[in-house]
Amino acid sequence: MRNETMKKVVPIVIFAFGLMATLFIFAPALHYEAEDLTLTGFELAFGISFADTEYFTGLTAAELQMNYIVMAAYFSPFIAGLLTLIMRNGNLFSLAMFVMAAVLFFLLPDYVEVVHSGDQIYEEVEWTHSYGLIVAAFASVVAALGEMLHISMTEQD
Repeated sequence: MRNETMKKVVPIVIFAFGLMATLFIFAPALHYEAEDLTLTGFELAFGISFADTEYFTGLTAAELQMNYIVMAAYFSPFIAGLLTLIMRNGNLFSLAMFVMAAVLFFLLPDYVEVVHSGDQIYEEVEWTHSYGLIVAAFASVVAALGEMLHISMTEQD
């Protein structure tokens, strides 16, 4: 009887951690020390222009372009959590998506570039992780561990 309750609760907990990882798109994700600039995951994913700010001033306007890697990092935990809820069985594809999201969260500073829009010149920026990115990565890791538990529970049947 206890195992049946666990089989019902574990997918909900996995979905909750996946949703939490996705919702941290609105929290600070990366910080740039030289300019004292902190960006949210939403700004990293969908882009932002620095034309009217004191950041990255120069001859041309600077911007962050839409970044599909950041979108994949933030939205794959939600999709993996939905798959876990829908399928109700252990799912290796969901596990792979959670692991991929966690890895991408830790590698995001390498994939975010500032572009000077007039000349298409990429500026090298030394980003550091902020708390939102770390919590989202942690939530993805916990969801991946939960998915491994879920897979092992459903394989026993």
